[in-house]
Amino acid sequence: MKKTTLFFFQKRTKPHRKNSLSQLLLFSTFLFAFAVYSQGPGCPNVNAGADIELDCDQACTDLTATFLQTGETTSYEVSAIDYAPPFPSTGGTPVSVNTDDTWSNIIPLPFTFCFYGQEYNEILIGSNAVVTFDTVNNQPGGYCAWPFSESIPDPNLFFATIFGPYMDIDPSVAGSGTINYTVFGDAPCRTMVINFPDVPYFSCNNLTMTTQVVIYETTNVVEVYLENRSDQCPNWNSGNAVLGIQNQDGTDGIVAPGRQTGNWAANNEAWRFTPNGVSNVAFAWLDANGDVISTDPTTNVCPVDETTVYTAQATYTNCNGDVIVETDDVTVTLVGGFTVDLGGNQELCDVTSYDITATIIDGDPNQATYLWSTGETTPTITVTASGDYSVDVSIGLCTITETVNIQFNESPVIDLGEDIETCFENQVVLDASPSNLDPNMVSYEWSLDGVILPNETNPTLEVTQGGTYTVVVTNFNCTSTDSVVISPRTDLEVSLEDDFLTCPNEPITLTASTSENDVTYQWMLNDEIIANETSNTLELVLEPDSGGLQTYTVVITKGECTGSDDINISLYPIGNCIISQGLSPNGSPGYNDTLDLTFLNDRTGIAKLQIFNRLGVLVFEQVNYTNQWRGQDLNNNDLPTGAYFYVIDLLGDDPMYGNQATGWIYLNQDAN
Repeated sequence: MKKTTLFFFQKRTKPHRKNSLSQLLLFSTFLFAFAVYSQGPGCPNVNAGADIELDCDQACTDLTATFLQTGETTSYEVSAIDYAPPFPSTGGTPVSVNTDDTWSNIIPLPFTFCFYGQEYNEILIGSNAVVTFDTVNNQPGGYCAWPFSESIPDPNLFFATIFGPYMDIDPSVAGSGTINYTVFGDAPCRTMVINFPDVPYFSCNNLTMTTQVVIYETTNVVEVYLENRSDQCPNWNSGNAVLGIQNQDGTDGIVAPGRQTGNWAANNEAWRFTPNGVSNVAFAWLDANGDVISTDPTTNVCPVDETTVYTAQATYTNCNGDVIVETDDVTVTLVGGFTVDLGGNQELCDVTSYDITATIIDGDPNQATYLWSTGETTPTITVTASGDYSVDVSIGLCTITETVNIQFNESPVIDLGEDIETCFENQVVLDASPSNLDPNMVSYEWSLDGVILPNETNPTLEVTQGGTYTVVVTNFNCTSTDSVVISPRTDLEVSLEDDFLTCPNEPITLTASTSENDVTYQWMLNDEIIANETSNTLELVLEPDSGGLQTYTVVITKGECTGSDDINISLYPIGNCIISQGLSPNGSPGYNDTLDLTFLNDRTGIAKLQIFNRLGVLVFEQVNYTNQWRGQDLNNNDLPTGAYFYVIDLLGDDPMYGNQATGWIYLNQDAN
């Protein structure tokens, strides 16, 4: 018998000028709805399933219970549920009547509700379809902001809030639905229900949204039932809406799939936000004495009495410490029955005889008779030959027949060895010959990567390619299986220099370095093979018209194994392989803006650059120079147009300039 919950409802009253027939009808409808919708699907619950009858030959059965699994509110999961609002959307206490963009006054909760690890006893209802537990940052009776573009989670959105869905709606439109709230049910599962029925969109009053937010005592579950939400008002706040929940500081939250901030449409959908932290539900199956027989929702039972009652029990521990126990019963009735166990089919190796015993379960062996396929009438027989053996066991009017297959064989002992990494430079042969049997008296089935090799039925197999090789060796009904993985070596390494820039027509030698022996080389340019380049070095020169990045690749090969490395070479920008004789920082942008000596710095290294005016006065100096001089002096002021003398001290012996380069450069500050 399933548990029934009873509760009583006491209607709140407040002063009013007169009663009308419509008000009485509304109140009557509300009371009826309250009686019908006293408990929602998010309440603590457990279902033991339908009663069970067992036939004569079925002594055991599985019991399967279902219950609402919840956890601590440190985190949540969201799931789609059937759109079947459990409570009416009208008749509750109205809020934000004819008022847009406002928070309600503080509304007490009749129960403690946990949300993201904190306990709450009051809420505010925002007229833009939000419910918040944060009464500090959100002013009761104050402004409920409508503009937003942020996505959950975000500290710019409301803290500790249910967004159901959050969007700019306008309850001030005449004749629109009235936002309201109601408490249904009784402890331990009261529900706070907040309704936004047919509330018009702001700026698009012809469109309305109907949605219901439900929060549950004990389970701390949040449900949102969204009847309709249109995407046909994209010009006001970009049509933004979001359906989800967010914690107290805006650092954690979760949204319904496809319902993150944006302009989307929805009809008749519902979402459940369930706390999924450490479980706060303990489940147990109880026997007729109230003793725990299992803690798994599905358990196998073998009743001995004609009628046995089992109880499914779910114990919920609320965030405030309250413990709520939900139970449901299932009755299992025996119709006659017992079972016979022969021990299962047997594939025996290295034995000469086997005892088969007909074990009676949930029946009286003293009342049983036996008839074996061998003609014997004892509970146990001894067999020495392979084959099927059956027995008829009778107790009263119930006869059960069971059959078992017994095979006497010897298992082959095989070993293909350890996995092999090879380049197939040497022959690889696998040998599956059993060590305990004549290799010619068993059968072999080889496969490669799960595909049988139909022509390979010998004890040995020559391997010429990589993969997983498996052999099944069969001796009558006894089989042995072994596998070995043959794979190319993955450790062939070859190395080139680092990527670099070069000047046109400058000879370059690339060298491929590897520790491998007996390898071949192949050079490639931009993924195209370079004919006849098969040594470990490559001589090259980049022509002045070589376009863009040039990628040189070397591939080394050893048997079926390969390794490769790339190097990227490109020319310096036009004009950057000489020391410029002119500088025009105010001329054509990107050309002669600075004295660019990158090529010298890369090639030899620049210790220092000095710039002197025509009187020999040092006007600029830079250590570790590359391209910093744009015509400025030591104080970063622009130098006047004119000729200047430079001295470049190099870190090494450059093939063109030696250890020092000197010369004149003309600075044109007036170029346009």
